[in-house]
Amino acid sequence: MTFLGALRGILFLLVFLRVVSMFGQAKSPDPAGVMFYNVENLFNPKHNEGKNDLEFTPDGDRRWNRFRQIKKENNICRVILYAGRWIPPVLIGLCEVEDRKVLESLVFNTGLQHLDYSIVHFDSPDKRGIDAALLYRSNRFSVLEAEPHQVIFEEDNRPTRDILYVKGVLDGRDTLHVMVNHWPSRWGGEMATSNKRMVASSVLKNLCDTILNQNPTAAIIAMGDFNDGPEDESLRNLKCCLENIALNSDGDVPGTIKYRHEWDCFDQILVSENLLPGAGKLALKEEKMKIISAPFLLEDDPVYPGKMLNRTYRGFEYQGGFSDHLPVYVELVRPPVP
Repeated sequence: MTFLGALRGILFLLVFLRVVSMFGQAKSPDPAGVMFYNVENLFNPKHNEGKNDLEFTPDGDRRWNRFRQIKKENNICRVILYAGRWIPPVLIGLCEVEDRKVLESLVFNTGLQHLDYSIVHFDSPDKRGIDAALLYRSNRFSVLEAEPHQVIFEEDNRPTRDILYVKGVLDGRDTLHVMVNHWPSRWGGEMATSNKRMVASSVLKNLCDTILNQNPTAAIIAMGDFNDGPEDESLRNLKCCLENIALNSDGDVPGTIKYRHEWDCFDQILVSENLLPGAGKLALKEEKMKIISAPFLLEDDPVYPGKMLNRTYRGFEYQGGFSDHLPVYVELVRPPVP
């Protein structure tokens, strides 16, 4: 055999071994995107008995109708697909949705219709009728149980949204405990309403403590519009059981909501310690929360410096935009199967 022939044989063997090695390696499953979005008043135009929703009816102050509902649902769909890019999010927490009807319209009548999204939703006692919900891709996540947890105030206050709890299995392998939150707003003043958010914080903390007492390595994801920032007392109250990924956020703007010239990060994702990046288990891809600040979600602020949110309404003037909040996003990954 000539030297050239021997060299060709060695090269062929190296290529063959490389191909065998590639086929022998297990493919790592796709990342599992987790997204939260306060969609700002996703109502249907029909009045729901017992709810203060007349503002969002055809004859109401906002002249809400089916056309505007469809436009808003398609806008939300656009945001979801942008967040996940080539791999749509597996779990999507939503708040400020009126009922299951608008969720079904969002899932079945937009570009989400072929992505196997299913719905977890319960009517909450909120007087306006706005609720929290979870969308999940049923081809990757199986729900084992779901229930609302009420946030009850001792004093005579208007009721607020429940905390939605969902337990399920991701990709047939990993059990996740998911909580979707929409805590009481600051309407009436930050200090005057802070005690309400502390009550909501205690409900969430007790729920997490119960889970972790039963299984100290449980994988928990709590997401939502907390109407407080990561450094406020209500969120610091959760440090003993959850890590707040929003403390390390990444985006073109410094928060998820803007009031006048100031940005705040009220929309956050928190996880239990077991989901922090580590070897050999399902975990966050990185210990960082992404604020989805797509150009179409923002517009030039005519009064204050920089950008502002591209909202559905500016005051009572219909704009056809998206929301007064930006969505937030993290990814879960796992190592290849041996």
